[in-house]
Amino acid sequence: MVAKRKFHLKMRATNTKKKWILVDGHNLAFRCFYGVPTMTRSDGLHTNAIFGYVRTLMRLESCHAPDAICVFFDTGGSAVRKEILSTYKANRKKMPDELAAQLDWMAKLALALGYYVEASSGIEADDLIGSCARKISANNECAYIASSDKDFAQCISENIFQLLPPAGAGKPSDWQLLDEAGVYEKFGVQNHQIVDYLSLVGDGADNIDGLAGVGPKTAVKWLSRFGSIENIYGNVAKIQPERFQKILLENREILLRNQRLIKLQDIANFSLPCAEIRPNSSEVEGLLGALEFHSILRDFRANSQRTLF
Repeated sequence: MVAKRKFHLKMRATNTKKKWILVDGHNLAFRCFYGVPTMTRSDGLHTNAIFGYVRTLMRLESCHAPDAICVFFDTGGSAVRKEILSTYKANRKKMPDELAAQLDWMAKLALALGYYVEASSGIEADDLIGSCARKISANNECAYIASSDKDFAQCISENIFQLLPPAGAGKPSDWQLLDEAGVYEKFGVQNHQIVDYLSLVGDGADNIDGLAGVGPKTAVKWLSRFGSIENIYGNVAKIQPERFQKILLENREILLRNQRLIKLQDIANFSLPCAEIRPNSSEVEGLLGALEFHSILRDFRANSQRTLF
């Protein structure tokens, strides 16, 4: 289990590096849709996901005081991964219409709040976030990925961290920081071994089957001893129980495929946005009013610095 270390950016007074929060837009949208009780505007528009989403973004900014916030959305998934595996993510249910109708409002609110918003057709948000985080790290700045998606553990490094939301309701100050030590505590392997670990055990959320009979304990044992899938195959005669030797040899192409599916891709032409936070207060107020979010609107007007969120 990951250690419950709460994340407090404001307490890191000695860290003068520029801080970015990279938000997994769809991950947060689904979390809010299923975590916030049903709400509707007077005309019947469902608004519960928008409500939770805007509250969370405002609180992330107020609590953690980042220099920039970027929100990334999916628009159809990864064309490359679907070529590799036609059933990639085929197990996922269609997005509820009540949630789909709220996504445009989420993007508009993020832009009005002064955040950067991006979605690219045929490219997964995960790849955009990973590319952005690596660019930030290369500039010796810090990226904090706000998402519950375990795939992001592969990105974690000295300058890249993950913010894991609490299981239930909670403030952003209750979100857990996943750093390099936290990856090992949570998964039992190092951050650079995450792709191989998930390739072995599979990823049910993305409809990726792992190696038959191999669970987390076996994967950790092999990777702890041999370091990588490549080295496992270099020492396949040492694998115990012996029955796994045949399974490994017969499924090498599946594991290679899994690595290609799970590894976050670098977007070659990705460039860091000029993402300084500059909210447009009149637009924010107009959107909150149109959505009939009276409580958020009152707080926003009462506190231009948004420290109450």
